[in-house]
Amino acid sequence: MATNFAFWLKPNRPDAPSLLRELAAVTDQSKLKDYQGYFHYADNSGIPFLSFTAPLDGHDVSLTLDLTAGTIAYRRQHGGGRKQHIAKACGLKHNWNPSILDATAGLGRDAAELRSLGCSIRMIERSPFVASLLDDAIERAKQADEALFKQQFSLSQGQSTQLIQSLSQEQQPDIIYLDPMFPPKSKSAAVKKDMRLVKLLVGTDPDADELLPTALAHAKYRVVVKRPSYAPFLNDQKPSMSIESKGNRFDVYVLSSPEL
Repeated sequence: MATNFAFWLKPNRPDAPSLLRELAAVTDQSKLKDYQGYFHYADNSGIPFLSFTAPLDGHDVSLTLDLTAGTIAYRRQHGGGRKQHIAKACGLKHNWNPSILDATAGLGRDAAELRSLGCSIRMIERSPFVASLLDDAIERAKQADEALFKQQFSLSQGQSTQLIQSLSQEQQPDIIYLDPMFPPKSKSAAVKKDMRLVKLLVGTDPDADELLPTALAHAKYRVVVKRPSYAPFLNDQKPSMSIESKGNRFDVYVLSSPEL
């Protein structure tokens, strides 16, 4: 998808992260209107954080990722722990903390939730734009909660099918988790503005179906696919079971069971 984004180089702010250095660098704020959207560093209590801003419905809307506050923090404290649907889909038990490869990391919310439940997490995000936002959030999360995010929580940028196939046997994850983009049923809700910005950044996932056979060939125990409730099975392949949650479901492809 053709993109026309810029990076606003504010005075006394960090330069663009490495994945964004090919974007046009703009120092004159009035020039930003010539672009679909722009990245920039904002400030929160002296800590710079990367943000993406674009016009939606006649207003500028910004997207910033935070893995330690807001909805993510609430889910961590009040979400029900391993009784949650995502935990059941991943087969989490009190004595099993699997290694999970989130091959469609996106905003990192599910990965952060699974990390808080004790899993070791590796993420892959193919969009350099979203990966830059997520990497920035990970670095801030390490400072805010070193015990949780300093280790066993990493991000790679690239094509998931290629990176999964390049894994050695020692790197093979217990579970591969997939949550590919899918067109929303409704375009109305203001709460979906972050996903509309993500759609602007990454477009669609026309090759999402190709991920499933790759995941099935490289996961040790299971593949979990998160889908909207109304969406068809990924690659039209029926799962071993499905776990329904509000507005979503988790399709689970069981390959084998771990010896606990």
